[in-house]
Amino acid sequence: MPHATTHKLLQASMLLLAASCAFPADPIRLATHQQPPLSFTRDNGQADGLAVRIVDCALKKLQRPYTLDFLPWPRAQWLVQRQQFDGFFAATPSEERDGYAVLSGALLPYERRWYLLKSSPLSPSSPEFKRQARIAAFNGSNMDVWLRDHGYQLTSTPGNSEQLLRMLQSRRVDAVLGNAYAVDALIARLGLQAELRSELAEALPMGVYFGKAFLSREDPQFLTQFNNALQGCRSK
Repeated sequence: MPHATTHKLLQASMLLLAASCAFPADPIRLATHQQPPLSFTRDNGQADGLAVRIVDCALKKLQRPYTLDFLPWPRAQWLVQRQQFDGFFAATPSEERDGYAVLSGALLPYERRWYLLKSSPLSPSSPEFKRQARIAAFNGSNMDVWLRDHGYQLTSTPGNSEQLLRMLQSRRVDAVLGNAYAVDALIARLGLQAELRSELAEALPMGVYFGKAFLSREDPQFLTQFNNALQGCRSK
């Protein structure tokens, strides 16, 4: 009798294994936003960018299908929080995001920088800067939260990095805090190198935030496996 039970358990296990092979994992639903050179869509609609290529490389190594939607950045995060998407990138750590998602290993080295007019006498390292400077930061980014939390005079949160630079050019703000990848690329494209200067604010990791609800449905080793896969993708 024990042998018959063991045989039935073996049969059941094999059926479960066959079922798992017959029904591959659902695509991982990822969201990002238009932020060249990290993430953007080409003229033919194809997703591209430094961060996009690394995520694509890692998930291909894991043989995991995925979908990628380009959305307004606040909405990308909201959809993961509401468990309608599984992750968003490229993102830096924050307490709010940590409440509903887990940050992966770093995709790329990342700098958050201050941008000012070269003619401006202000210095981000001076005590007066925090009290007096009118600051702008990208809406939905960690930077607007960071500025408020640290007592800066955040006066505007436009929807994209080009609006940030236009506000700085027109002197509607005294400085902007931005993602160095995106803002430096935009400065070069707009030919503003002679007008602007920048100073390092801080260096942070930038990764994929996977929703906790998604991770709870996955193999417990998924995040470790993803982080391991990143190792060989960052150098490509």
